[in-house]
Amino acid sequence: MASQLVQWRRHLHAHPELSGQERHTAAFIAETLRGIGYEPRENVGGMHGVIAELRVNDGPFVALRADTDALPVSEETGLDFASTTPGVMHACGHDAHTSMLLGAAALLKRRADRLRRNVRFVFQPHEESMPGGAPAMIAGGAL
Repeated sequence: MASQLVQWRRHLHAHPELSGQERHTAAFIAETLRGIGYEPRENVGGMHGVIAELRVNDGPFVALRADTDALPVSEETGLDFASTTPGVMHACGHDAHTSMLLGAAALLKRRADRLRRNVRFVFQPHEESMPGGAPAMIAGGAL
């Protein structure tokens, strides 16, 4: 699992998208979730939000959330997985947040028989600018 998390994070880090423009990031998240065995909902809230659910009973959900957008910052790290998008980078960890949530989705899917609560995985776009993606995601059924 650790090597998969690193791979996901480095992919996201190399391909950052600004707030409100997370089209390819959302597609990557949805494709990854499908590969894990989920049926993700895309374009949640009329934005690039993605939600997946792990339902184990008829009860309520626990929501786990990650933000997906990057910042208008030029990367000068020299890393082999540095941003390939001029003037844009994941400078505050959203690539890691998203990778960790994908990892949680994968691990919990494998251990679903041990869960007593349903889990909703919320990948929120447009966090770095106001009013942000949360209101639209909530209106679209994230909570």
